[in-house]
Amino acid sequence: MTTSLVIHAHLYQPPRENPWTKTVSQEPSAAPFHDWNERIHAECYRANAFARVVDDFGRVIRIVNNYEKVSFNVGPTLLSWMEQHDPATYERILEADRRSAEAHGGHGNAIAQGYNHAILPLCNDRDRRTQVRWGLADFRHRFGRDAEALWLPETAINADTIGTLIDEGLRYVILSPHQAERVRFPDGRVRDVSSGSIDPGIAYKVEHPDGSGRSIAAFFYDGPIARGIAFDGALRSSERLLDRLSAAAGGDGRLVHVATDGESYGHHTKFGDRTLAYALHVLAEKRGFHLTNYGEYLDAHPPTLLVDLKPGPAGEGTAWSCAHGVGRWYRHCGCQDGGQEGFTQAWRGPLRKALDLLRDEAARLFAATTGDLFSAPWVARDAYVEVLLDPSVRDRWIRGHAARPLSERDRVRALMYLEMQHAALKMYTSCGWFFSDITGIETVQILKYAGKALDLIEELGLESPRDRFMEVLAQAESNYPEMGNGAAALTRFVEPLRVSTSRIAAHLAIASLVDQAHEARSIAGHTFTRSEHRTERSGRLTLATSRLQMEETATGERLDLAAAAIHLGGIDFYCVLFPYPGMQRFRSKVARIWTSFRADSLPSLLRVMTEELGPEEHGLESLLPEERQKIAGLVLGDLRDRFAEAHVQLYEANQRTLDMLREAGIDPPPELKVAGELTLTRRFDEELSRAGKSRDARDYRRALEVVQKARARGLSLDLSLASRLLSQMITDTTRELVHEGGEPSAVKHAAELSAKLGARPDLDRAQELFDQLRNKRPLSPEEREVESLLGFCPSELHEAAVEGAGPAQEVSGNPEEGSEQA
Repeated sequence: MTTSLVIHAHLYQPPRENPWTKTVSQEPSAAPFHDWNERIHAECYRANAFARVVDDFGRVIRIVNNYEKVSFNVGPTLLSWMEQHDPATYERILEADRRSAEAHGGHGNAIAQGYNHAILPLCNDRDRRTQVRWGLADFRHRFGRDAEALWLPETAINADTIGTLIDEGLRYVILSPHQAERVRFPDGRVRDVSSGSIDPGIAYKVEHPDGSGRSIAAFFYDGPIARGIAFDGALRSSERLLDRLSAAAGGDGRLVHVATDGESYGHHTKFGDRTLAYALHVLAEKRGFHLTNYGEYLDAHPPTLLVDLKPGPAGEGTAWSCAHGVGRWYRHCGCQDGGQEGFTQAWRGPLRKALDLLRDEAARLFAATTGDLFSAPWVARDAYVEVLLDPSVRDRWIRGHAARPLSERDRVRALMYLEMQHAALKMYTSCGWFFSDITGIETVQILKYAGKALDLIEELGLESPRDRFMEVLAQAESNYPEMGNGAAALTRFVEPLRVSTSRIAAHLAIASLVDQAHEARSIAGHTFTRSEHRTERSGRLTLATSRLQMEETATGERLDLAAAAIHLGGIDFYCVLFPYPGMQRFRSKVARIWTSFRADSLPSLLRVMTEELGPEEHGLESLLPEERQKIAGLVLGDLRDRFAEAHVQLYEANQRTLDMLREAGIDPPPELKVAGELTLTRRFDEELSRAGKSRDARDYRRALEVVQKARARGLSLDLSLASRLLSQMITDTTRELVHEGGEPSAVKHAAELSAKLGARPDLDRAQELFDQLRNKRPLSPEEREVESLLGFCPSELHEAAVEGAGPAQEVSGNPEEGSEQA
């Protein structure tokens, strides 16, 4: 007997970008990564795209794409980030869907998701429709086909949501077993399954609430197995996982399926990606399972039984992560994550009330554009996702939805209205209510979108609801008395992130004084052109003047500015901006500034700068939040070097004493040991930098001498720079071997050098490249040496290794911020 098996992975991260700059700010809680997207991507999303099947010694047998074997959805906000930051993983996910469609009768493994993970039952009808349509459009754009299903954020569903899904032509939906109320049989019998006892082994029909008889198929995943994967250690080994799945197998025509957060496979449970790889690529068929997806299963086994869903309190619906309907997203229901004893989530109600106020005001203002800017504003909003996905169609798209031919200024206004709606939709991302306090990073993120919507209303010159919004938001009390309330959180955490186009221009002018390598022509959601640029240094002063033509990417709004900036030394900067006055006047103004720079005192120079290109003034505080650290590092490099040199002098002056203590068996004081480690690490890094990217081991002789000296003295070096350099060198030489006919000896020498230096290079990229060669042809003896150095199981042992392999190591899950609970 063969049982069909579907494992569904819900992969999602909320939008994390600063809505003013379109960049993700650093999130210290995600350290050592820049932010939670980067961290979870490394631990899960990429790990599953290049999943390792390993032997009992941890050697890689082969690298597989887990997305080819699982049903999955990837949230649009995550896919958008991934497309920009890791195109290789992004393409592996798209390729997995194409290959699965070929293997499963045209049914790909991927399904769509509600656009930015808003709780659909709590949306008004208009927003629910847009969330669904944007999610489907995003899917179509990326995967090149129509989605058969849409993952409901938190599996939240009610009658209105069912109607929307059916109206939009979707074929099936995935739900928790605890969301079913009763099953209706053709002979009239009714079975109560409200305890979660619905049979998960078949599909069911859910009818449209309008009484038309139209329906959508529903799959209720196996709850105990899903909990085992998410929380109870089922991913600690592939055998354990298959044992749990096999216990539910029922033979031909039956389906075993589970749905969990995709983050379970590698982020919540370390090496869960490897457990999944071995289970699905090696064991599943041996255990009698037919790996499939829901679309293919429905073709062979259409539903015959009707199911009624639980309506939830007051018909508001149910979800998989709230035992109280959908209360988790608007009231203190008792469901939360990460809170301390005594915490309350009473802040959820005022937060939603404040956002609803802003949403409704923004909707009223948007609707008023009918006949002026848009022929049908809400139709335009539903279609606006086309511009978000491909900004190059913006002008043509506007012409198609405009009520009349629009001037350039009116085109900008139209797009500002649409961006206002875009921000208003993102305010409702579910993570904002999921965790324990209104000051959490997820709630602050949705407040950023509220702040952006308010800014756009005000930039359009419309009556702002800011005061009323803040008054309601102030009723949302934080669990931390020192944090105050929601209004205080917005002021404290969101206001500093607000960035105007002129501030971005000031940033560019100031940064040009110290960062001459900045060659990009886009920054912080803007494109720009710099011309008439001149920079000179005189003593400790550096002056720059330029013309900056700025354009906001989303709206096309343009600003043409003349800028002058001066670096006074250290962290002292001064910048002035002025509307570009035309070429002749601009050149006259900057000529006077340059004359003053050469001849006048500093106070006179600053006065001339203000007179000619003021009065808008900026300083160090105008640097963009995401760029401050880089500029600070450039500016403070000399200070850092002086501190380091002081350590060097201290260590060298006392080196003989320290050596004598060590020879006598006396450990030096910790402070002096630290000085020694800093000194030798500095020398080590200098020698590495001197060697550059050389692949000649002789160029690293002095660096090796420093390593040996540190070992002899019992000192630890910071090898992070060496690890990064050697990781890149091993990756580069492997790429040359695989794609350019390079020599295996180059990879071998890089790996041997890494071992001598004590570095711990990241071999992942090199392994993924070399695996392509292993799959293409037999390896030469020299390439087999490389295979071993890169951590692969020898090719001739593959089959035997597969039979005895499987990540049976005990690993534990630890859910982190930015993820849901299954």
